[in-house]
Amino acid sequence: MWLILAFLSAALLGCYDSFKKEALAENAVIPVLFLNTLFCSLIFLPFILLSSHSTILAGSPFEVAHGTWSDHFYILLKSVIVLSSWIFGYFGIKHLPLTIVGPINATSPVMVLVGALLVFGEKLNGWQWLGVLLAVISFFMLSRSGRKEVPLFLCT
Repeated sequence: MWLILAFLSAALLGCYDSFKKEALAENAVIPVLFLNTLFCSLIFLPFILLSSHSTILAGSPFEVAHGTWSDHFYILLKSVIVLSSWIFGYFGIKHLPLTIVGPINATSPVMVLVGALLVFGEKLNGWQWLGVLLAVISFFMLSRSGRKEVPLFLCT
């Protein structure tokens, strides 16, 4: 069952990237990103309001907890980092083929791993290192094969 859900997730993420590419085809990046963020925020707005003005969501997974000023600072910092990532990603999707952008986006767990190793000092076992090695080799091979799809000036 979990394997079916994993493939379903991958298919939905592929559709999501395809729709982003289509939305960016004739539009500027910043307005598309703004509208995406606006509509996603509107989805969560009822949960935020219900959590702050009632106890209807108390104890449920949809309850939005109250935070300290320090918590809000870290949320703001994370928001700036994520927004920067999204801006770069949207420009990549707009100007590169999805066959290049998709695999690059798929390497984000490897980047998280690098951060976990360097920032938090986490350790990997042999199987995990083998997985990292396979991901890096796959990324390298995709970048080599993708050179035929991308204009030469973008590959240098």
